[in-house]
Amino acid sequence: MHERSLVKGLIEQVLEDARIRSLGQIHEIKIEIGEFSGVESPLVQSAFDEMAGEYWPFQVRLVIDRIPLTAICQNCQESFRVTDFRFICPQCRSGDIKVTAGEEIRLVSLRAEAIIE
Repeated sequence: MHERSLVKGLIEQVLEDARIRSLGQIHEIKIEIGEFSGVESPLVQSAFDEMAGEYWPFQVRLVIDRIPLTAICQNCQESFRVTDFRFICPQCRSGDIKVTAGEEIRLVSLRAEAIIE
């Protein structure tokens, strides 16, 4: 289950970011997962729920936003959402397209308490 290793990497990234930015208690982690990333959001959520307690003695909320698979036609410049894995421009029917979103997995934001010195 590669979602567990993905979550471990996410948690390590959050801990490092919190250390660098001198953040206190983390309340919320927001990520984006593209629908064509090969990662299942429910499995990420489940892995996070299982693993978060190993790193934080308090509740941390994981918010997952799904990013639709979108592309742009290199022929007519039409931007469109790819559905049913049909990588063909709906405007001119060209197959010369470039995916613009929906393959990514990224940390978007953290909501945390600042440490005041």
